[in-house]
Amino acid sequence: MNDPLSIIDLMITVAGMALSILGLIQAIMFRQLGKKTRQYFIIIFAFIILYVSSSLVSQFSYLVKNETGAFWERISIFTESAFSSLLMPILVAFLLECAGEKNIRKNRFFIISMGLWFVYIDLLIFTQFSTVIYTISSDNTYSRGPFYPVLLVPTVLLMLLNLFALYFYRQKLSKRLRKAFFIYLLVPMISMLIQMTFYGVNTILLGTIIAAFFIFTYIVKDQTEHYYRQQAENEKLKVDVLMAQIKPHFIYNSLTAIRSYLDEPEKAEEVLNHFAGFLRGSIDMLSEKDCIRADREFATCEDYLYMAKERFGEKLDVKMELNDTDFMLPAFSVQTLVENAINHGIRKKPDGQGSLVIKSYKTEMDHVVEVKDDGVGMIYPLPDNKRNDNEDDRSHIGISNLEKRLALMCNGRLEIESRPGEGTLVKILIPLYSGPEKIGGGNWL
Repeated sequence: MNDPLSIIDLMITVAGMALSILGLIQAIMFRQLGKKTRQYFIIIFAFIILYVSSSLVSQFSYLVKNETGAFWERISIFTESAFSSLLMPILVAFLLECAGEKNIRKNRFFIISMGLWFVYIDLLIFTQFSTVIYTISSDNTYSRGPFYPVLLVPTVLLMLLNLFALYFYRQKLSKRLRKAFFIYLLVPMISMLIQMTFYGVNTILLGTIIAAFFIFTYIVKDQTEHYYRQQAENEKLKVDVLMAQIKPHFIYNSLTAIRSYLDEPEKAEEVLNHFAGFLRGSIDMLSEKDCIRADREFATCEDYLYMAKERFGEKLDVKMELNDTDFMLPAFSVQTLVENAINHGIRKKPDGQGSLVIKSYKTEMDHVVEVKDDGVGMIYPLPDNKRNDNEDDRSHIGISNLEKRLALMCNGRLEIESRPGEGTLVKILIPLYSGPEKIGGGNWL
């Protein structure tokens, strides 16, 4: 390995290996990345490492000018080509993920990209038994055949397909993401054209690594900014929720209930303790930046429901079956559903009377909280032509905000079953685990 091109290639490959390992470590450790985004970059950098490893084997086996060297050269070139080409379908899948596609495997762009990749692999396999694309002689000499350009057709089509997918989904991507994907596609394409013209220096490997780091840096920056924007939005949502709970009429009604028991000191003290517990719990939760323990949320709800029972008496029947409290969830999440159930469900009935059941339990996949009422029910989501013109819209806004907070903070979701006149069942579902860390701990993107 004394010729300048071989030395340059080795330097590029070693530097590429170092950068790829660094990228993989960053993808694993950088918790501001979304779960799926982190998974994609772990896969991308892992395949780049395999690609670079194959290139290293190829460079050293090429020095051995005998059948053993030729054998390893064939294997390394095959795996190098396979791993590098697989990055294109992975990129299509990642682009579709960023564009919000739900079923990527059935998406036409992904199906076509995988089809082209299999065609490319079939050509590579065919090459091992033919000399028309490229050959490696018994003395380990590589040479291109007359139909070598045929091998490049699927990869070029893959790149063009990715460019078309980027154009097709451009409106669903941020400006920064569009730029990142475009450069990630453009750099390897230019590198391939250079290598086709000036065979010898592995410009494709260099271009692939540079492009991967570029898109990784851009997306880290994009999601970090998104993370802090969502943090600020979450704080605002928490303030809005707190203000929704501690309304002047709620305080007035609570104080009225306490005053009615002034001639019963023990009862008045009990009511006052629950009122103070609700206020203290709500204000304490407002200062939390991360998810809180479920038992704290349930305790505040119990104080709220105690005060509601004092106000509505026998018209409100409440049951709580809390079999799972050892998990994390956003502050005011259950509280929001409880207030909606009472104020927009039960109290809207002609007699203002009804029952509320709150359950918590654990399944194989999720922590589940159910809030069920036999109130007037609702239509969700509310049609656009009925928004902003009635009180029910405020209930829908509260649920919509809760959906955002659940998705943001703990990868959770809401399931709503409701029909007008038949009551409402709302479920909070929070995954037991998300990756190596337990859900609800703090970094949510």
